Amino acid sequence: MRVLIVCTGNTCRSPLAAVALLDELGPDRGRVEVSSAGTAAWEGQPASATTIELAALEGIDLKSHRSRRVTPALARGADLILVMEREHARAVQALGADQTRTHVLSEWPEPGEPGLPISDPFGASREAYEECWRRIRRHVQRIVPHVREALRARSA
Repeated sequence: MRVLIVCTGNTCRSPLAAVALLDELGPDRGRVEVSSAGTAAWEGQPASATTIELAALEGIDLKSHRSRRVTPALARGADLILVMEREHARAVQALGADQTRTHVLSEWPEPGEPGLPISDPFGASREAYEECWRRIRRHVQRIVPHVREALRARSA
């Protein structure tokens, strides 16, 4: 199963969400290919320093992460696309992503928690990054059972 996680610059939110999803999947992580990209990413940029620090506090190494822009091939090849904002959903759908497989992380599965959007912390305070990371973790924990269910359905 291929999961693509998309934000704007691919240096904060989507890399954090990708590693959070892999972490939460635990023993099922080998059955899911998780990648991230940005709708307006500059190719080859490292994750932001605060992003790297926050992940490291939980034993996750993002030092080797390099940003990339979402492409039509990435968008069409994903079984599930999780985006941070509705604007990102529109952008990946314009590249050919299946609308039924594209979801805003805070809103999926319905009813989700749309009152807890994942705002872009880029250039903001450490507290903004910490809140972003908390929200990502919360949403990922909420969706992992649905990802596992999709894996079981594929195995049946």
